[in-house]
Amino acid sequence: MDMLNKIIIYTGLFAMTCLASCSLDPELTKSYSDEVPWTNEKNLELYLNKFYPLIGQTYYTPYVEDDAHSDILKMNTPVADANLFIFGSQMVTPDNNAMGCWDWAYTWTRDCNEFLDGLKKYGSNLPEEVTLRAEAEIRFFRAWVSFKLSRVYGGSFIIFEQLPDKKENSRSSVEECWDFIERDIDFAIEHLPVKVVSEKENNQGKLTKGAALAFKARYMLYAERWKKASDAAKAVMDLGIYELEDDYAKLFTYKRATGTSKESILDFGYQSPNFGYSFDYFYCPPGDKGYAQVSPTEELVSAYQMADGSDFSWNNPEQAKNPYEGREKRFYASILYNGADWKGRKIETYVGGVDGYAIGGGTTCTGYYMRKLFDEGQRNGFQPGELTYYAMRYAEVLLIYAEAMAQQDNLSEALIALNQVRLRAGFDKPVTASSKSEFMSLLRHERMIELAFEGHRYWDLRRWKQASIVLNNVNCHGTKITRNEDGTFTYDQVDCDGGKKRIFPEKYYRFPIPLTEIQRNPACEQFDEWK
Repeated sequence: MDMLNKIIIYTGLFAMTCLASCSLDPELTKSYSDEVPWTNEKNLELYLNKFYPLIGQTYYTPYVEDDAHSDILKMNTPVADANLFIFGSQMVTPDNNAMGCWDWAYTWTRDCNEFLDGLKKYGSNLPEEVTLRAEAEIRFFRAWVSFKLSRVYGGSFIIFEQLPDKKENSRSSVEECWDFIERDIDFAIEHLPVKVVSEKENNQGKLTKGAALAFKARYMLYAERWKKASDAAKAVMDLGIYELEDDYAKLFTYKRATGTSKESILDFGYQSPNFGYSFDYFYCPPGDKGYAQVSPTEELVSAYQMADGSDFSWNNPEQAKNPYEGREKRFYASILYNGADWKGRKIETYVGGVDGYAIGGGTTCTGYYMRKLFDEGQRNGFQPGELTYYAMRYAEVLLIYAEAMAQQDNLSEALIALNQVRLRAGFDKPVTASSKSEFMSLLRHERMIELAFEGHRYWDLRRWKQASIVLNNVNCHGTKITRNEDGTFTYDQVDCDGGKKRIFPEKYYRFPIPLTEIQRNPACEQFDEWK
């Protein structure tokens, strides 16, 4: 194993400078044997750090891009990859799939298995509690990767519980794949600590039992194993260490250097200048000198309810006259609209305004920008971002529990969890439902709003089998705003897709195995719909 004399690994969890400044065994040389990572706990931690970027190394960028494949975000540049995908200009094929993750996932799976193989060979050098915790972390990461494979490829993929000993390997069944993920995550649940406490190092962001339980709840929801999903979510709730942040807007302003939200179950922190991100630079409005690459659609904006819990409608004359007044709290925390207070100025998304409106890129084509996920403190250009990325948060666990309980016909428990999330959003009157279908309509709306821009919407629509309805043969919309001479505004709903129809064929519910895998591995059979 070749290693530099100085290794600096910063995962957002903690910065650790070793080998140049720490007293470690073995002595410095230009290369080391395979046993080196297992000689002491410091080296083991360095090795484990390699896997933590799987959690959120690029802040929310890939999750915003996922949502841009759905009905809640629209890329402003017509030739953006997401636009080419949703309009079918770049159709998915076995040798071209913008949503594919096969090679990425198996590279990481091999890395996980190499770690586990080394742990088996050399782990006896370390205390048992240390090796069990290390194995638990890696098996969590392998489950994390396997879940993404399963989500993309319809639950069926090739299982590698160890380094492969042959070139030809067939796909496992959907149930076998979910069972494989469950075995890994159950091991993590058993051996990860409830809390990670260390006097010597800042271990914020390290994996915990709560993170493993929350992740199990998420993937069991996708597997439609409702009882296991609700049990895992309830176990998170029963730990008694997580709560909803009182203020939804405040939740998305935490920085690693200044504290951690009580809602965070698994997160990834940043610290400038050593480890930051450029998210704001690419997505902020032109008035901030941002590249304005993405905008919320009218479909999302109109879904934000009024503060009293009633629905917003452009057909309501009073609401249409002042469409951005009297909305629920999450609207103001999530959306930059015309007239919004932002960085000491007013957002101008009207035609000719400093922030838009126009078609063709560089400004909004919907009349809106995101607010949630941006750092409002950056007012003089863009510095490397430092806000916390949440891989799992308590509100999602409540929504998972609500959905899973409803699917088990326990609407009373489902409504309690759902209304907890709505109470934090400022709604005083609980919602009710008399049937599973009525509840699921409420649940789908709540996930759309609560988890907006966090990368759930596209995958939710797929797992609900709603994507072929919501995302197929439709257009999404925006609001073109004209400033009148008297200072008032005229609002016109427009097609932000330029007349093009979005597509989602039925076979997109399970993406194809890459052609390269089929060619090099004859035992791996392509799905029937993609042959």
